[in-house]
Amino acid sequence: MKTNFGTCIVCVAILFSHEIQSCESALGGSVVEEQSQQDEQGDKPGKIAQPNRSLFDVTVNGKQGFIDRTGRIVIEPTFEKVYSFSEGLAAVQINQKWGFIDSAGKVVIEPQFTVAASFSSGRARVRLRSYTDPWAYIDTSGNIAIEPQFDCAEDFRNGVARVGMETTQSKTLSRIADVGMGCDYKFIDRTGKTIPKPAPEDYATGKANELIRFTEKGLVGYVDATGKVVIRPQFIAGSDFSEGMAGVCKGDVFGYIDRTGRFVITPQFQFANRFSAGLAAVRQPGDKWAFIDPQGETVLPAQYDWVYDGFRDGIARVAVDGRVRYIDKKGDWVW
Repeated sequence: MKTNFGTCIVCVAILFSHEIQSCESALGGSVVEEQSQQDEQGDKPGKIAQPNRSLFDVTVNGKQGFIDRTGRIVIEPTFEKVYSFSEGLAAVQINQKWGFIDSAGKVVIEPQFTVAASFSSGRARVRLRSYTDPWAYIDTSGNIAIEPQFDCAEDFRNGVARVGMETTQSKTLSRIADVGMGCDYKFIDRTGKTIPKPAPEDYATGKANELIRFTEKGLVGYVDATGKVVIRPQFIAGSDFSEGMAGVCKGDVFGYIDRTGRFVITPQFQFANRFSAGLAAVRQPGDKWAFIDPQGETVLPAQYDWVYDGFRDGIARVAVDGRVRYIDKKGDWVW
């Protein structure tokens, strides 16, 4: 099936969004490597078990839990919903309330929130009582770090978060149709203090020599951490760089570019995920997903209905025949 301009736009929304929590909701979760990070501003992270391992969420008989990379269940599937581990904690839903567990499966923040997102920079977004409550941020002990006040809020990145209040125009339009919420945005630090807008806005994470996506007149390009344009805007869509390459949409198909903007894998795919552990998932004509190497050669053939992100700690999450499973880099089933 031939893709088109609209397909590329949908791909941006699904595969490359910064709203990771929203992606997990839309796709049924993703595999994210557990990170053992100390709260960068000196807050104590609380009672968090932080082993050097990755845990992967699974569903058994309608309940969710976690396995390790060998497929062994390490946290029993007893939760209504779970999100991936981040900074040593995972959000879990118990009796329709969200709390957090550590990697030993122990509840460290009691289920009490109507909505919760994963931790980033020692902060997690929550709605306290209802789905319409303003967003607040908690610390890793479960205490309110930034009081409920925002109509729009995003996860922290490198100690900075974008938040906002709904505009008058948005409130007026919402009485007529469901058009989504429009907000006036600002940026805050981990204490909730307003700070200047980062430059570039899609702000740097602090990784050495990183290139950062930006959009100009509907096209994606890349700048360095100082805001200098390195690759001019020319792509309909583009992922972050990973392992020296970025997946981009040119015309109506995806390929991969290097850090100079030169195509190293010719555009030919319907969708293209980031490279991880030397492999990238691509959707080929015929609607099946395969895995390719950095030369564009097929390593695992097109047989998967969907691929969630890529390989982490040696395994990847895929969907086949309506089942969500895990494979290793040889394509053998782990779960």
